[in-house]
Parts: sequence; C-alpha cells; structure tokens
Amino acid sequence: MPTPQQYLQYLFNADDWEDFTVEWVHALGLWEGQPYLRVQRMGGAGDRGADVAACLTLQGTAGEWHCYQCKHYVKPLGQADAFPEMVKIFTAKVLDKYELPTRYVFVAPRIGTTLDRLLLNPPQLREEFLTAWDDDDSKLGAKLTPEAREAVGELARATDFSMFSAQNLDEIVRLHATTPHHVRRFPERLKPRPDADPAPKDQKEHEAVYVRKLLAAYNEKHGLSLQTLQQARETERVRRHFTRQREAFFHAEALRLFARDSVPDATYAAIETDLYDVVIEIEDRDYDLGHDRMDAVMDAAMAHQPNQHNVLAPVVRTKDLMGLCHHLANDDRLTWCKEELQ
Repeated sequence: MPTPQQYLQYLFNADDWEDFTVEWVHALGLWEGQPYLRVQRMGGAGDRGADVAACLTLQGTAGEWHCYQCKHYVKPLGQADAFPEMVKIFTAKVLDKYELPTRYVFVAPRIGTTLDRLLLNPPQLREEFLTAWDDDDSKLGAKLTPEAREAVGELARATDFSMFSAQNLDEIVRLHATTPHHVRRFPERLKPRPDADPAPKDQKEHEAVYVRKLLAAYNEKHGLSLQTLQQARETERVRRHFTRQREAFFHAEALRLFARDSVPDATYAAIETDLYDVVIEIEDRDYDLGHDRMDAVMDAAMAHQPNQHNVLAPVVRTKDLMGLCHHLANDDRLTWCKEELQ
C-alpha cells in the first residue's frame, strides 16, 4: 500500500494538496499552542501569492497572519519557483491587498536542495533574491509599473527574510496523522478500537429519554408501572432485556467516542444516518404494542450492514447498531409506544 507521502506526491492534484494543507495548518496552530482564529484557502486566480491564509487576529490579512504557499510539482521546488511567489506577496503589501505576513511557508512535496539551504540562511536568501531582482534581464516583477516595482524592491530590502521557510513532508504527515482527516485521506488501518466500558450502575443524565421510552414499552406490555432504572433492574420480567439495552447504548457511545478521535465527524454521522434511513420505515408501521415496534426496529438494525465504503464500517458491531437505535430514541428520532407518537 502506498505511504501517505507517496499519495501526496503522486496521487494528489493541486486542489487536493491545498485542501490537505488547510487541514494540516489547523493542526499546526493547535500544536504550537497558538490556534489560528481563521484558516482560509485563498488559492486560485487573484490569490496574490497566498494559497492558505492563517490569521492570528480578527483583522485577518489586515492584521498579523501567516501565509502558506502550496506548490504541488513533480519536480522539487526551486528558486525559480519560489522567487516569483515572494514577489507576489511583496506586491500585495505594496498595493495594500494584505499586510506582509509574519510567517511565509512554502508547502511542497519536495523542496530543492539549493532552496532548502537558502531558507535555512535568511541573509543569504535575501542576497540571492535581491541579486535576481536587480539583474538587468530579470523577469521578476516584469509586469509591474516602474513605481510599483521600485516599491517592491525597497520593501524586499527592508524585510527580514527569516519570515520565509519550508516544511518537511514527513513532519507535515506526522502532524496531519493526529487529525481526524488523516484516515479519510489515506487508506490506512484504523487504530485498534478499545473495548466498551460496562454500563454504569447508576443512570447517567444523558440516558433519561431512551430509558423513559424503554420503561413505557415494558409498562404497556407487562402491565407494570416502572418509573426508574432501579425498578427495571429489580423486575425479573424485564431485567435481562433492560440490561442488554443499556449495554448496547454504551457500546454505541464507545463507538461515537472512538470515531470522534479517529475520523471526521461526518464519517460517524453517515453510519448513524444510514441506519436511521433503514429503521425509520420499520418504526413508522402500525404495531399493537410499543415493545413490538422496538423489537422490529432492533431486528432491522441487527440485519443492517454499514456502507463498506465508510472507513468506520469494519469496527461497527451488532451491539453498536442496537445501541444507535437507543441513541436515536434518546434524540427523539425514534419512539416505541403509540401514545408518545401522537
């Protein structure tokens, strides 16, 4: 299986690369302890040298911000690629389009050796840039008016070139792997899913709705008047069934927490939505008893196969699907007894 680095270099296109960079930049801000207030993809015509803008203040690019310049080339990124981009960001400042960023990072699958060494030596980088800029045959800024070109040159001479840097691809991948986006981007195995914790002895606050609906189904079927979890636990006719339903609820809760830390939110939401689309047709039918309705929904859930294109599908268990039905009931999207449907 290709590595993430190989996917990035050979299978991603320029748009994919910019989207990937946005995900990485969000993680970078968190990792550095200075979360960006806004990360905006700017690439395209008129971006003026800023593919991704990461803003540290509410002023956006009119305040302090960092520029991430995305270059997805087959060949390593060299000076001939970098210098024109640097001209663009200087020009944007001269034309009052952006403030000059305090950090400007080239994000490319491969950085050429010469450029990489220059970026590690800001004074030499500045010297090389200005030499290329002042060359009589230079094409840098050739489309600028003489006044604008002179202003860009003055700005470059007054700028600390330590603002320019590049990021190593392995480091980018390593940090991106800490995000939920990584497993969606790259077909790697999910990390092992831990076992679900047992259902707690006492009812948790967030269990109130689905427990109430379970008790209503038991009361209707068996002529009982259960009102609390403890009463259900002490009633032999329902105790075993009730215990299994709570176990299923917390299995689904464990799946939700695992998904939260492993995949994008939409991945888990798709599992839940696909199940709901199946069981709502079953729940909507007429039944003599609410318990019968619940049994029919659970049968459908146990027979349901999650979409195999969903990266979570391999770790979804039958008990999760049963528990998800109780989560849906907890969210008032499913109900067992007819009285509660009216």
